[in-house]
Amino acid sequence: MASSSQLSRYGSITKAIAYLNPGAKLFLVSDSDDTTVGPLNLGNDFPVDGDGVARVYTTIQAAVNAASASRGDVVAVLPGYDHTLGRADSWSTAGVHVIGLGEGNVRPIVRYTTATDEVGIGASNVHVKNLRFLAAVDSCARALDLDTGFVGAHIEECVFDFNATNNDFRVMLRAGQARSVYENNRFLAEDTAGSGRAISIRGLGGSYTTIKDNYIFGQFDTVGDTTNGAAAIGIDSTDTQDVAGLLIKDNMIVNTDTAVAVHIRIADGGTYNIRGLIKGNYLGNFDSSSADTTKIASGNAVGAGMRCLDNHINGDSSTEKIVGDTVVVA
Repeated sequence: MASSSQLSRYGSITKAIAYLNPGAKLFLVSDSDDTTVGPLNLGNDFPVDGDGVARVYTTIQAAVNAASASRGDVVAVLPGYDHTLGRADSWSTAGVHVIGLGEGNVRPIVRYTTATDEVGIGASNVHVKNLRFLAAVDSCARALDLDTGFVGAHIEECVFDFNATNNDFRVMLRAGQARSVYENNRFLAEDTAGSGRAISIRGLGGSYTTIKDNYIFGQFDTVGDTTNGAAAIGIDSTDTQDVAGLLIKDNMIVNTDTAVAVHIRIADGGTYNIRGLIKGNYLGNFDSSSADTTKIASGNAVGAGMRCLDNHINGDSSTEKIVGDTVVVA
């Protein structure tokens, strides 16, 4: 049988997914126990295609594995999907789009129930949109880990959230891939000590990367996470690699910690360069301790720290400041 992308069979579904290239395949993911739009029902309408490839799966991992690299394939995760990981997944098909369908409480959920659960992105140019990553355990190490050695990730309109009291991710998103974009996401942590970082920039993963228009709320501090330099957005303090072209702009960050809060930490060990711009971020602060005034540590390695422009801080102390820049904002 001749190969076919079978786009015509998908009708209105393909029209709603702007990312689907003419030569790409669309894969659907639904809960195995869904009796309305579950795999048994969907399988009747979307059978194995002319290439012998199944199009309906019960896990994102299986659908990503079925996709072909760099063809622009789309994995559409259906509304109401709620998958418990219980393992470390690796979405490692280059150029795949993983798109959640649905809004609010029906946005697809990836649920973490053990401290070692993780979703790794082990390929270049992977696009993830509109998924809810939900911590349902205390001190889960990472939600989304963009593995080093790859480039070009795009993570947008996702929600990183907690399920109940004392559930948290120590790191919500680890940004290890250069030339990536993280935009319009919501990072929500419990208003108690727990999460160390919403976005943790790993070494060269900060180069030519943009972090913009995100909303971050929680108590990001060294009490909840004593490793690698806690902050809402921060570079791992153990890294010793140059970073160039990093842009952190137009984010809204509310750090509810009252003693050791840091919003953006691009500090370093003084032996390597970190060049880029921190611009137009709005910071809400509840730290009233006179000993802890630094809210943006912009780095100053060999005279080449991040530059700061038009950032705004509102909080409980008149001594709050941006280190690496002369501005003091009350």
